[in-house]
Amino acid sequence: MSKRAFWSWLVAILTIGLALRLWLGFGVFHNQGFAWDIASFGNWMDNIGENGLSPYGPDPGFNYPPLFADLLVGIKWLASLVHTHPINLIKLLGIVPDIALGLVVALAGRRWLTAKQGLIASALFLTIPVIWYDSSVWGQVDTLSMLPMLLAVWMIIDRKPEWAFILFTLAVLTKPQGALILFILIPVFAGQLWAKELPIKRALTSAAAAFLTFLVIALPWDLESYAPRELAGIPVVGDIFGLAGQYVYNANYFHVLTANAYNIWVLGGRIPLAHIIPDDDAIWISDSYKVLGVPAQFIGTGLFLIVALTVSVVLFKRREPMQVLTGLAVLLVAFFVLPTRVHERYLVQAFAVLVIIWVPKLWQRIFLVVLAFANTINLHAILAKDLDVQNMSVSERDPGYATGIQDAIPFHGKGPEEFALSWVRLPADFARQEWVIWLVVAIHIAALVIVFRDFLRRSEITLRINR
Repeated sequence: MSKRAFWSWLVAILTIGLALRLWLGFGVFHNQGFAWDIASFGNWMDNIGENGLSPYGPDPGFNYPPLFADLLVGIKWLASLVHTHPINLIKLLGIVPDIALGLVVALAGRRWLTAKQGLIASALFLTIPVIWYDSSVWGQVDTLSMLPMLLAVWMIIDRKPEWAFILFTLAVLTKPQGALILFILIPVFAGQLWAKELPIKRALTSAAAAFLTFLVIALPWDLESYAPRELAGIPVVGDIFGLAGQYVYNANYFHVLTANAYNIWVLGGRIPLAHIIPDDDAIWISDSYKVLGVPAQFIGTGLFLIVALTVSVVLFKRREPMQVLTGLAVLLVAFFVLPTRVHERYLVQAFAVLVIIWVPKLWQRIFLVVLAFANTINLHAILAKDLDVQNMSVSERDPGYATGIQDAIPFHGKGPEEFALSWVRLPADFARQEWVIWLVVAIHIAALVIVFRDFLRRSEITLRINR
């Protein structure tokens, strides 16, 4: 395929993807979505307007990092240019990264596969329902952090560690999940240094580049409300510990078996979510719930770490591009399937990599579409119909029974109605049927098995070639 034909097709694909999202986000579902999420973004923008660079202390619910705050400022500025309320443009924070990832996916496919496969991968990414449902219907921003995550992995493959760690810093300053790619970047970079593909001084320049990026973006914002009191007043140190404190706060915010994700934990507990959600109820059971005497949190975290460390060990030695990308896909799928405390949207990021590594084989492209529809069912079950969410704490004497039920999601500021926001309301009974949940869980688990098998097989093939 000629370069001109590639770019002509790519422009057409990106245009269709953008038109679909604009039609859904600003037409069919304008100012509709997961109203609490969008209202939170609106309140955060108001908070920034009132408190400037110190919005975190006044609102503990403002739990996204500083780069996201910068983007909210950008939305406010753009809204002032076009004379509209910022809330009317908030879905751009999900739509623009969708299109940018479509571009990156196409270029990555052309680079490591073929131009045609790159275009197919981009078209798949921009049309499978889970991506546009998350950004244009729900109003969330999961692809926003995936964009620098994927680019960071690309840069480390290309032996450009400074750029890789700059992009890593951008990712973690956008959403905490960006930290996951350390399981990729560190072993690949260490392997490059060990094999003398790069001089050791590149470790210092990479660390300096990441630190400088952090200073430029994070330092202006007051993160000290999250730092230990004795460190809060120390310049730079207070901000670093404040960011770490914010991540710990986020990790402990939903200490439950599953925050509505259809993963292995939706089937666990004395009252499994899969059993109760058909009645439009959701009891979130604390992940201190014990399975065979071990808290579920430890089991889920342990399973994820086994997979993640396996990926890291293999990538230290086997660093071919498709091997690294498959390792990233394993990591992102495992992060959805195995740990506790997972939300229904956490698989969205994985599709940006899965479309690349699965595009060469027809059966895997078909399974990708099946997986996308399955995960969309999970999102739809939570968004499209009222769900009465309660917390269930767990006692040592009687694990699985409630010792106190309270609202699961504290909210600060104006409610959705004050922003003229409304919920998406569509038929969702099918998505909450217990047999459907079991089927979706099975598809999610199958995705992890398939991609992990692909990863291990690639390492075996690479080993034979090298011999």
